[in-house]
Amino acid sequence: MGSDEKKSFKCPECGGKGTPTGKTWPLTSPMALMGGNLIIMGTLECEECGNKFRKKLKEIPLEGEEAKEEMKKAKEDED
Repeated sequence: MGSDEKKSFKCPECGGKGTPTGKTWPLTSPMALMGGNLIIMGTLECEECGNKFRKKLKEIPLEGEEAKEEMKKAKEDED
């Protein structure tokens, strides 16, 4: 799963390439966390048609340091 950050995202409207807009958040529902992974969602914008859509950007094991940093960053954004 190390190549998640370089993954290209396909627009659901036209099939063009979606680029991240910078807005991300951890998916904190109990069902998402049951698998033992933290899911990072994000907004993307299609380069061709301008459509904005949401997708899963990456999945991180809950025990890892990266997951703890993401949750800490999310809590700081809420305050």
